[in-house]
Amino acid sequence: MQSILSTMIMRHTAFLLIAVMTLFSFVPKAEASLVPTSMTMSSELRNQDLASVQKVLEHKAVKAKLSALGYSDAEISEKLSAVSDSELHSLASQLNALDAGGDGLGIIVTLLVIVLLVVVILKLTDKTISIR
Repeated sequence: MQSILSTMIMRHTAFLLIAVMTLFSFVPKAEASLVPTSMTMSSELRNQDLASVQKVLEHKAVKAKLSALGYSDAEISEKLSAVSDSELHSLASQLNALDAGGDGLGIIVTLLVIVLLVVVILKLTDKTISIR
């Protein structure tokens, strides 16, 4: 028995087992449980979208237009609460993408391109414009 334990193969096997067991001791323990619906991201996302839509509905121009169409604040709140999560998210995304005053950069770039095209055309035709 002593000769079997003292052989080189047994020593290497013992060291290998010690190394493997040490590595297994470092593996983290994983746990899982059920999450209540109040803690899910969908309710938080709905609240954010609802706040975004209500912020837009508070603007004077939007309120004036809705009142001109015959909607009261109570009717708007009732209809808003009946909207599904996906529709509310779509509406909030579209409202966030809108620019309140429009994008003036596009107009400036368009005008610069037109001016550059006129200058290039005039240079190609050897014409000059003199302003007096």
